[in-house]
Amino acid sequence: MSSLIEALGTKRVLEPASALPQAAQRLDLSLPLQPYEIEVAVDTLCLDSTSFRQLVESNDRDPVKVGEAIMTIVAERGKMQNPVTGSGGILTGTVRAVGEDYPEAPPIGARIVTLASLTLTPLRLESVGDVDVSSPHVPVSGTAFLPWTAPWADYPEGVPLEAALAALDVCNSASQTRALIDSGTRTVLVLGGGHAGVLALAAARDSLSDPTARIVLMDADERICQRGRDLELCDIAIQADLRDAVGALRLLEQAGVPRADLTVVVVNATDCEAASILLTANHGTVLFFSMATSFTEAALGSEGMASTARMLIGSGYMPDRGEYALELLSRDERLQHALAGPVRAPV
Repeated sequence: MSSLIEALGTKRVLEPASALPQAAQRLDLSLPLQPYEIEVAVDTLCLDSTSFRQLVESNDRDPVKVGEAIMTIVAERGKMQNPVTGSGGILTGTVRAVGEDYPEAPPIGARIVTLASLTLTPLRLESVGDVDVSSPHVPVSGTAFLPWTAPWADYPEGVPLEAALAALDVCNSASQTRALIDSGTRTVLVLGGGHAGVLALAAARDSLSDPTARIVLMDADERICQRGRDLELCDIAIQADLRDAVGALRLLEQAGVPRADLTVVVVNATDCEAASILLTANHGTVLFFSMATSFTEAALGSEGMASTARMLIGSGYMPDRGEYALELLSRDERLQHALAGPVRAPV
């Protein structure tokens, strides 16, 4: 048991002392490499969409200020965990050293992508490069320590790098969507058409066996809806403000679509919990994959609607470690282009 506790990275927790790294307020970067860690020379932070949007908007879309905010957060916390959204992202870098007790370690010099959230990854930054406010991929110079319980993947090959990194950051939206589709699934509803939404749509298209089943995209931005149509990832795309639950339901009804068997929530805006539940059939499932979700609102909202829909929290870990998402990318160049494009600011 003690080896598991240490392998979780608890030795680096400064406060509160009893916390796991993700819940910790501060991590200790002064310690040398531990036996259960790998040391990574970090070159890129791939921030999650919700966190990056908040940083950009709260800093007046000023690239310098965004970079300074990232430096401040990491310096104060010993990790990249946005104090407003609570979320982080992933990183890329080169393995610099391997602890003696780290099993099945990547070779020194290997380039990897961490699949564990930056919210639990001990991180020290020397500098932040030029920030592009349209892209959450931020060039940096720094050091991270990855405990062996935190998954990683080999640096992607065979697909464009920008698309691969975007996919790996949200790869589980594809794997978990596939896992939740069965022979009885007739309607899949994806709320939000960003990177995670595109992968969820692609997974639904790949996994549905019933030719009469329908895939529906709802997003606040008509451009994103049109992209879903152009990519042929959805049968219907509906522009809707998902903060207006009743209005969204009316639009779904006007389109002749029943409440969904599976709703995948990948919006990066707040206050969409009520719509997510209302748009889902009582026998259905809601997968809350969005980092903007308030689970208090979801729980209390379902009670107020007398909804019996099953509500699931999207998991940050799947055993395939992004293989399915990259497989979907490798099959479709249009999907690659969609994920390689800039992150838009949703309405």
